Amino acid sequence: MWNTKYLAGLALAAGMLLPATLSAQDLRYDNRDLHRDYQRVDRLRADMAADRARMNEDLRRGRTGAAAHEARDLARDRRALDAQLRDIRHDRRDIREDYGRR
Repeated sequence: MWNTKYLAGLALAAGMLLPATLSAQDLRYDNRDLHRDYQRVDRLRADMAADRARMNEDLRRGRTGAAAHEARDLARDRRALDAQLRDIRHDRRDIREDYGRR
């Protein structure tokens, strides 16, 4: 009888700890993902600044074809940046929800 109560208590304690452990792992993953997202945003912004500088130089020198190519590259980077910023907002919401669950 004593062993049954002991095992039941142990199983209950383990069951209560499992969601907290899973939540902590999820929170750790979300924070790591958010850090990578911010790094990608920084790289995209630097690439966009370089594209913008090349486009302005091409326009100044009268190379309209090259400037158009840079403008297309700049637009593609802008779409990627917007998508990355949406992903960051989603990750931040997940982190807020994970903190609320703890």
